[in-house]
Amino acid sequence: MVNIDGFNDDLQQRLRQAESAEIEMQRLQPLASQAPELRLQKAKAQKEDERRRAKEESIVQAKQAVHSAAEKQVRVPELLGQAASAVIELYTLFKDIDSSRRKALEALAIADRVDYDIELEESEEHERSLDRDTRGLDYALAARHGNVKVQQMLEELDPEFSLLRGCDLDDPLNRDVANFVVRHAVPKEAASQSETNQPAAEVPEPPPSSTPIDPFPPQSTTDV
Repeated sequence: MVNIDGFNDDLQQRLRQAESAEIEMQRLQPLASQAPELRLQKAKAQKEDERRRAKEESIVQAKQAVHSAAEKQVRVPELLGQAASAVIELYTLFKDIDSSRRKALEALAIADRVDYDIELEESEEHERSLDRDTRGLDYALAARHGNVKVQQMLEELDPEFSLLRGCDLDDPLNRDVANFVVRHAVPKEAASQSETNQPAAEVPEPPPSSTPIDPFPPQSTTDV
């Protein structure tokens, strides 16, 4: 059926639907225009939520780590006391060892003096038997005695002696602790070890003894 305007019922129905859709689109257009902004707000909210959770989790982890550190720190005073006691014991031991070595040097100095006196007497008797002048003989013989000779005698008694003999000095911590204690307990021994560890071209001439012994003045048994 065709109506007066030339539209049939079908076209009229479609028109009404189209107009209805147009009205709906016009109604929804403002809301649709808000979609991009709403998506941005949603993404921002999600990001803020992720950041909040990350911060809360980090704070929880930090509190746990701080609590763990505090629990462990309680042991520090006791362990420090034990370490200090061990260092003091090691320091005292080094001092005792050095004292014993000094006593050995003093005893060997006496033995060396005896050897010197005997050698001087025998040399003077020999020279007099040949009717030769014995003046200066005491000085010549004294050059073979004294600090150098005494130190040599000590080394012959214990050729491989070292304050740190048998210690694991390949371990850096062992080496640092040992050097620290030796440096404070026996400074001269520490200096000697430091020189020993230098390259050969840089090693200075070592002193004849870590324990100086007053050189005895040459004496002659010749009657004045």
